[in-house]
Amino acid sequence: MQNQKQVLGREGERIAERYLAKKGYRMVERNYRCPVGELDLIALDRRVIVFVEVKTRQDRSFGAPLESVDPRKQRKMIKTALFFLSEHKLHQREARFDVVGISFAGREPVVEHIQNAFEVS
Repeated sequence: MQNQKQVLGREGERIAERYLAKKGYRMVERNYRCPVGELDLIALDRRVIVFVEVKTRQDRSFGAPLESVDPRKQRKMIKTALFFLSEHKLHQREARFDVVGISFAGREPVVEHIQNAFEVS
């Protein structure tokens, strides 16, 4: 049985997926898991592989959704993305990291999308 936080997270991922699809992204995988971590969404934006972190907040009492993708989370996403690229033999493909924040300021969710939110250093 899922708790309220998990239900909210899944709903946020569905909202983000629909939003990205409207922008022309094609979903490759949802909730990718491997020994080093998890990625919410993996999509194609034309030929670019996009690793997407989705953060959903009921309100802003814990800050804006996008603020929670801190350097530690970024490092984990990078390691997981490298694992995915290696597993699928896609090292030659261009890739980037996007972050989608979903917040509920009223009845309708507010979607914030940052393309190329951070880079591998």
